[in-house]
Amino acid sequence: MRSRVLFIVVLLASMILVTCGNDHGTSATVPAIMTVGQPQSDTVVRLGFNDYAAAVTPGALYKISITSPTDDTDLLVFGADSTYSVLAPCAINNTSIIGTSPEDCIMTAPGSTLYFSVDGTYLASGAATYVIDIELLTETHLTLQTPFSDSTTQRGAVVYTVPVSPGAVYTASMTGLSDDADLVVFGNDNTFTAPTTCSTDNTRFIGTTPEDCTWTSSAGTLHFIVDGIFSSAPVVQYTVLATLTPIVLQPTNEGTPSSPVPLSLDTPVTGQVAFGKTSFYAVSGLTVGTRYTVSILGLTGNANLTVFGSDSTFTTPASCLIDNTHFIGTTPEDCTLVASGSTLYFTAAANTTSGGVAYINLIEPGP
Repeated sequence: MRSRVLFIVVLLASMILVTCGNDHGTSATVPAIMTVGQPQSDTVVRLGFNDYAAAVTPGALYKISITSPTDDTDLLVFGADSTYSVLAPCAINNTSIIGTSPEDCIMTAPGSTLYFSVDGTYLASGAATYVIDIELLTETHLTLQTPFSDSTTQRGAVVYTVPVSPGAVYTASMTGLSDDADLVVFGNDNTFTAPTTCSTDNTRFIGTTPEDCTWTSSAGTLHFIVDGIFSSAPVVQYTVLATLTPIVLQPTNEGTPSSPVPLSLDTPVTGQVAFGKTSFYAVSGLTVGTRYTVSILGLTGNANLTVFGSDSTFTTPASCLIDNTHFIGTTPEDCTLVASGSTLYFTAAANTTSGGVAYINLIEPGP
């Protein structure tokens, strides 16, 4: 979040100017009426406000965004407040960011109309253009332990639900990203009031770094969102998975270079490796020339992924087209590459000060 302390004088001056012109937050304004799912380009002047209103369904989930700003514009969301006076809480809040970053607010509609504005107070130039949008978010229902390949856009987001059991520990993950997207987990909160607290939190990373959140359920459904607001590409591809968290009391080695553990595509499998050791894996049934992503996620400690492609001797690491490996800590890791053979080989090595590591192995086509 930006610091506004240095702008107090500017704020006071802008309040005076706005009272004479826009009357923002002090008396009735005439907002531009928007239609859900129909983005539009607009221009805001320095120290000015552009007000908007959109008819919505109470209780439904919406994403309001500004993208492609040419200067430092800010998104203000007022929920059901037609006076544009009091900001509403956002379930996902990427607003008031310094510079030309896109911004968004995801929230449950508290009434039949949503009111929001674009603020030009901090423009460096006389005016800025941008694209304003409001999108309805619908739920995608997942099956536990089953990976699901999906995509979203900068102005979009995808809501996921999956049945779970109270008292069990789960890991929600997003791997194989083609660009930047964010995983936000709400646990059992079907109102999407605020993100849950992850016991292991590897979310909101920059770029294609895979993300995951480990969390203990207290009810029967897990809810999470993938938000593409910071993507630089038109479409972001990824794979989401909700699975039981690997719990291994004393992790040991798996496989050897001459006899690696066989794995299958599209099938998450618990893996483990002892302290200071290496486990060896192989997955067959690949199509030569096709892109695949190898991932380890839900890590209980620091383990490092190394992919060797078709090298069955585990001698020469392959070149990953998207390389998110050898991170520190429990950050999930993945490697995207083009299959040069029908079998792919990889290892997971425990780089810890004590104890072994458990994790989930996942091999998926794409992105």
